[in-house]
Amino acid sequence: MPELSLESTAVNDSQDEQEQMKNIMLFLCWGVALLSALDRVAMSVAMVPLSAEFGYSETMKGTVSSLFSVGYGLGIVPAGIIVATMSPRIVMACGITVWSLATIVTPAAAGATTMLPLLLARASVGAAESVVLPTLQTLLSSWTTTGQKSRSLATVFSGFHAGTVGAYFISPLVIDYLGDWRYIFLVYGGLGLFWLIPWLSLAKDAPDSNDSLKEPLVVDVTPTAAIAVTEETQPNNIMAEVTKSMETLKEAPWMGFVKSKGAWAMLLAHAANNWGLYNLLAWSPTFYSEQYGLNVKESALFSILPSVAGALGALLAGSLSDNLLQRLDDDLDEEERVQAITNIRKAFQGTALFIPSVSLLTLSSHIPDQPWVAQLLLTSTTGLMAWNSAGYLSANQEKAGEKWAGLLYSITSLPAVMTGTFGVFLTGKILDYTQQDWSVVYGLNAAVFLLGSIAFVSLYDAKREFD
Repeated sequence: MPELSLESTAVNDSQDEQEQMKNIMLFLCWGVALLSALDRVAMSVAMVPLSAEFGYSETMKGTVSSLFSVGYGLGIVPAGIIVATMSPRIVMACGITVWSLATIVTPAAAGATTMLPLLLARASVGAAESVVLPTLQTLLSSWTTTGQKSRSLATVFSGFHAGTVGAYFISPLVIDYLGDWRYIFLVYGGLGLFWLIPWLSLAKDAPDSNDSLKEPLVVDVTPTAAIAVTEETQPNNIMAEVTKSMETLKEAPWMGFVKSKGAWAMLLAHAANNWGLYNLLAWSPTFYSEQYGLNVKESALFSILPSVAGALGALLAGSLSDNLLQRLDDDLDEEERVQAITNIRKAFQGTALFIPSVSLLTLSSHIPDQPWVAQLLLTSTTGLMAWNSAGYLSANQEKAGEKWAGLLYSITSLPAVMTGTFGVFLTGKILDYTQQDWSVVYGLNAAVFLLGSIAFVSLYDAKREFD
């Protein structure tokens, strides 16, 4: 009996340690999500003083804003392949390094004689950030169980909303205190490099891996230094990883992805979400500035509440969907269980697109005279859009196992990123053509959301297809 007690104690201690490590990983991933949002949204706030300084037209604003997404789109599929074959911990560290450095050089690029350096800098930030979501999907597949996925995903993804709120709130303060929009990029890029210290020290690829214990040959977070060159990244092993990546390309179920109705449902819902999300992130401060004559600080502050609603909406949806999943009757057979999960995903994703389409249609039918009324409509839009954390975002981990979760997300993301990128660029064109008629912009967004909602509800099923 004493031996059994000792074994039980050891098992409990091991489970407690694993649970503690899981929480550390969730926090580290949340921090990465926050930082990536800071560096992305910084341009939305800076665009108001930047465009005034350099005389940008609406089309030029849209071009600069969309270049982040161009880089992101070019990198998303390679990122999924790399994450499937290499250490997610190291891949994420490399991404953080590149996008932080690109953020730091953005002010210098903006002051160049042509726009090309600025466009390249923003594209580089986007390309480096393309590793974030596939890596997070892979890490969460390793660290969470089925009943925890939606809640864990919502928790981590709330970091994106927190970063957006932070960018809208902190950026005007930085401009006021330091007197120049350029400091926004220096501060946020520096924070990214600083985050490499806890990430490389604590992060692990999976509960049973020891990669966080590997002694780094170089750990230096200064902008000119090599960042954490570990034994696994030495030249010989790099060639082995490249070979492994090529083998993964051959093994990937490409035709299965193409033929899967569930994958198409995720792609179309993701594309609709990105159209609205990218436009809200890129254009919200400009909307308040142009429509209501607000200054940089006021425009940014009016953009905060929708992002707060997004964070709360994601957490609420994750908790609700996980509770529903955990309450499923154990007596259900496999087919009945899959159908029940399918219905849950359809309900949450349908809500995440349909109700925001109603809010945006209301905004489009008559732009309110008071900015706070527009803010409330955009808040309801963003808060319910975040229910996609229990929709297509969680669906990704149900359709694919750990090996292909990151790649499936990348495959469905590429067209979605292209759609969102085109939406940001098209908004600039529409505003120039209509002389800043925002009702056209929001009406188009409402139509896209409605189509995405119909597509997901019509096509999705939760049956596991890719292991």
